[in-house]
Amino acid sequence: MLSLQTSFRFLFELVLGVAAVLMAKNFKEASLLAGTFLIGLSAVEAMLHFMGS
Repeated sequence: MLSLQTSFRFLFELVLGVAAVLMAKNFKEASLLAGTFLIGLSAVEAMLHFMGS
């Protein structure tokens, strides 16, 4: 079951990354969108870890 969750998570992150690149007008904007996404994802995962989920 864990490998299934990991594959869905990877697919979700890949889709969001492609969407960010498509929305960006240049490399600087794409890196800013990707960085913001990774910071938000890290915050959500940290909160889930501390809450025990």
